[in-house]
Amino acid sequence: MIFETAQKSDIPQLTQLRIDFLKVDHSDMSEEIEKTLKTNITAFFEKHLNKDSVVFIARDDSANGKIVSTAILNIIEKPANTSYIHGRVGEVNSVYTIPEYRRRGIALQIIKNLVEYSKENQIDRVDLKATKMGAPVYLKAGFEITEDTHTNMHFANNAH
Repeated sequence: MIFETAQKSDIPQLTQLRIDFLKVDHSDMSEEIEKTLKTNITAFFEKHLNKDSVVFIARDDSANGKIVSTAILNIIEKPANTSYIHGRVGEVNSVYTIPEYRRRGIALQIIKNLVEYSKENQIDRVDLKATKMGAPVYLKAGFEITEDTHTNMHFANNAH
């Protein structure tokens, strides 16, 4: 297994893996939605990859370099404060391993690489929302369960 960060030439595989990730929770996705997502995800990676988003990957070196696992670190710059003194926070998205490669420690190694990258690049805090299946992996990598004193809210400006 080869662990590295994704490059522009990986965008088609990254896009498909992101769609596969989304299908886990949305198995009834229409062809129209999938087509729109493919366009928008590709555009996202073309615009953000290795700028304010870093994708950590694992390649199966015995399968023609096929990407088998991913984790996206989105880097967000904010005004510095006492919680993030450098003003840089990370948000983890799309941690996904192809089913036949699961339970081999691949995602754990990717997350450890992401954490190390965050330390080296003065990213003060890395946040994520864990599924029940993913939580043990993140705990092994050093993440902690946090209680928030604020109420999480969002505004969704779409019809879906």
